[in-house]
Amino acid sequence: MTAAQAWKLVKPQAWYESMTVQLNNGTFGLDKKFNGGEPIAAGGIESKIVITTEELKANNFEALEHINVKVWIDHKLRGDIEIEITSPGGIKSILSGVRPGDMNGDGFRGWIFMSVKHWSVSFAQINYISLFFFQETQMSTGERIQSELGL
Repeated sequence: MTAAQAWKLVKPQAWYESMTVQLNNGTFGLDKKFNGGEPIAAGGIESKIVITTEELKANNFEALEHINVKVWIDHKLRGDIEIEITSPGGIKSILSGVRPGDMNGDGFRGWIFMSVKHWSVSFAQINYISLFFFQETQMSTGERIQSELGL
C-alpha cells in the first residue's frame, strides 16, 4: 500500500509521424502502380528526414522506444535491396538485408520495417534520421518512390 501511494506515474504514450517524403514526384497510385521516383544507383542513395526539437516537444516525446519506416520501392529484384537507418549518434540498424533467394519483382509496396536498436535515445539526440537504400548488383534496377518515419 505504501508503494502505491508513492508511485510516480509515467507520461502518456507519445509518438511522432513524419510527412511522407516523395522523391522526384514518385507515387504509388490507387491502380497499385509505381510512377516516377529516384533511381537507386550502384553506391545507393540517402534520404534524411529532419525532425525538429519543437516537433518532438509538441508530441510529448522524450525518448525512443522504436522506429518504424514505411517505404515504397519499385524494384525488379526485391532481394537485391538493403535498407538501413542511421541516427545522428551513429547508431545503425539494417531494416532489410540483401536476400539472394528473394527473386520477387513486386518491390516494397508500403512495407513497414521496425527497429528497437535505438531504444531510449533522448529527443535531444534526434534531429534527423538517415535512410540508406543500396542495391547489391546492377543486374536489376529500381526506384525509391516514398518513405515515412514513425517514432
